[in-house]
Amino acid sequence: MPKVSKSVTLPRPPEEVFNYLADFSTTEEWDPGIVTAEKTSDGPVGLGSTFHLVSNFRGREVPVTYKMTEYEPTSRFVIVGTNKNFTGIDTIEISPSGDGTRVDYTADFRMKGFAKIIEPFLGGVFEKLSDEAMDGLEKTLG
Repeated sequence: MPKVSKSVTLPRPPEEVFNYLADFSTTEEWDPGIVTAEKTSDGPVGLGSTFHLVSNFRGREVPVTYKMTEYEPTSRFVIVGTNKNFTGIDTIEISPSGDGTRVDYTADFRMKGFAKIIEPFLGGVFEKLSDEAMDGLEKTLG
């Protein structure tokens, strides 16, 4: 199962960064691999919130449904994305760092069905995608 961990430090206050990232519909603003992102649940963002994203994975549009499974305001959240081929568990931790905020982002991908066969070969692909996402986040909030 491919797993990637990345960190970035941003010149913004932790609460602002947390609120921006926890609203996963903003993902299309900073992650170049996301085509569209929208919140699909009612009410404020929090535990149980759901989102629908479409990602561009190797030239194909791939829909993914996400659900917020852990939510610790201003410090940490876990959001789980699923579709027929994989489950992705994204853990985002936010902490003060000097005058800004450190974001630690871990994505754990678990392939399903036939896709499980190619799982050992996807580590580099997910590593590249996560690098691009962190670069995008740094450009957007940096």
